[in-house]
Amino acid sequence: MSLETYRGGEGIPAAAELLSRREADMPLHHLRSRCVAAGALLLVLIPGRAHAQARADTTTTNGSARATLLRGGEMGELLTVYVPRNESEVQRLLGDSRDAEQSVLNEAERTRKLALDADGRARIMKEEMEATRVRRDVARQAGDAAALAQLEQAYQRQDRERAYLEDLRDALRADIERQDAEREAAASRTRALELEVRVVQRNRELTSPPHGSSSTRGVATTAPAPSAEALHQYRVLLREMLEAQRLAAGRWATAAERRQLLAERKIRQLDALTRLAAPTTRR
Repeated sequence: MSLETYRGGEGIPAAAELLSRREADMPLHHLRSRCVAAGALLLVLIPGRAHAQARADTTTTNGSARATLLRGGEMGELLTVYVPRNESEVQRLLGDSRDAEQSVLNEAERTRKLALDADGRARIMKEEMEATRVRRDVARQAGDAAALAQLEQAYQRQDRERAYLEDLRDALRADIERQDAEREAAASRTRALELEVRVVQRNRELTSPPHGSSSTRGVATTAPAPSAEALHQYRVLLREMLEAQRLAAGRWATAAERRQLLAERKIRQLDALTRLAAPTTRR
C-alpha cells in the first residue's frame, strides 16, 4: 500500500482496518513492527493536516479583515457628504449674495430715516391733541356748543391719526429688525458660499489627474490616491463649510420670523389707515 493512500488523513481508517484483518495471521514480532510503523505514520500525517487547516483558516480571516464596503475609499465616501457643484454656478450665487447683502444695507438706512420721521410726527400729533383737548375743555366750560362739537371732531381725527402714526412707526421698526436679521443671514450665506468655492476647487485638485498626463492606449489616466494629510485638510475645510451653512440656515430662519412679525405690523398699520379714512362721528 502506497503512502499516497494516507496523505491528507483520508487513508487512516483504511490503514487501521487493514491492520486488524492481518494481525491474526502475522507472528507477534511482525505485528509489533507493523503497529510501530502505523503509529509513526499517524504522528506525521495528523500534525500536517492540522497545519494545513490552520493555514486555510488564517487565509480566510485575513481576507475578511481586508474586506471593505467603502466605494472609492475615504475620498469616494466624502463625495456623499458633499457632491461638488459647478464652480461657475457657485461663483454666480456668491456674487448674488454679496449684492443682496449690500442691498439690505442700503434699504436699512432708508428705513431708519422713515422710522425717525414717523416717530417725530407721532410726538407732534400728541402735542396737537393736548392743545385740542385744552381748547375743548374751555369751550365746554364756556357753554359754546358749536365750538365744542367742532373741537370734539378734531380731537377724534387727531387720535386716529396718532394711532396710525404709531402703527407706522412700529411697522418701520419691525422692518429694521427684519433687515438687520436678513443682513446677518446674507453675510453668513456669503461666507458659506466662499467656503464652498474653496471646497469645489480643492475637490477638483484631489480628484483630477496630474497636469500634463494623457491617456494610454485609450485608457483614461486616473488621479493618484490623496495622501492622509490632504484628506485631513479636505475634511477640515468641508466641516468648516457645513458649519457655515448651518449658521446661515439658522439666521435665515430668524429672518423669516422677523418677516412674519413685520407682516403682522403692516396689517395693523393698514387697519389704522382704514379707520383714519372713516368719517368722524359725533359723541
